[in-house]
Amino acid sequence: MKHILIIASVILGFFAGIIFSGITLSISSGEMMIKELKSPYPFDKTVEVINQRINSKAGWHVSTVIDQNREILINGGKGIGKYKIIKYCHAGFSAKMLASDKRKKIGNMMPKSFAVYEKSDGQVFVSTMNGAIMGKIFGGEIEEIIEEVSLEVEDIMRFINLKYTLF
Repeated sequence: MKHILIIASVILGFFAGIIFSGITLSISSGEMMIKELKSPYPFDKTVEVINQRINSKAGWHVSTVIDQNREILINGGKGIGKYKIIKYCHAGFSAKMLASDKRKKIGNMMPKSFAVYEKSDGQVFVSTMNGAIMGKIFGGEIEEIIEEVSLEVEDIMRFINLKYTLF
């Protein structure tokens, strides 16, 4: 009888651990996938600095800046305030990522982007996908390329102390 109680306790503990882990991952996954950092500058200056830093880094360039508020307004939506999406790219890394048929699917996440926005309290933030997490999700060659890209993006965004981490 004592052995049955021990086995039942172990099994119950195992399943409780799985459930707890699932709930924890579900709650924290959104926060882990996207990095959000407060900018030390006002909105327009933040957009200007990011553009300048991207374009001055060898191989990198801003491909477009989308005024998301304007897009929403001209297409019938209600304004959201200051919000720009900066799309940027590195031809060498893009070619490396998309050269293999196995990796072409990653193109839907390209080019990379930053969202720059002002919250209702006037504070300006920058958000981007967490390269460390994205790399781990895909693994293999994709992870290796994303790690290389992430190091360069961290350097570009040093002014707001961007550091990709798993947690």
